[in-house]
Amino acid sequence: MSRHTRHEDGMYHVSGKKFKELYGSRVQVMNGTAAMTSGGLKKSDLMMNKWGRIVSVLKHKTAKKEKRLEKAGYFTQKGKWGFVKKEKKSKKNRTKKH
Repeated sequence: MSRHTRHEDGMYHVSGKKFKELYGSRVQVMNGTAAMTSGGLKKSDLMMNKWGRIVSVLKHKTAKKEKRLEKAGYFTQKGKWGFVKKEKKSKKNRTKKH
């Protein structure tokens, strides 16, 4: 792939779109000022999460699949609002029977 260069109008032309900068922050990429981040993420690779942070789409999906809260014992229960902590199994008294 050839290196992107500035055109006569002072803009970078990348796949039919014009950008002021070739590389920029995630905010610049989302606003359309820059073509991609220094790590190579394009606008299609980024998304806004529910806290308003710009995150990688792939990383967001893999983190959701991990289900860290469920593994830590936090679940939802029908009829109850909020989370329900999973009860730990009580250890049975293991005595040897002769």
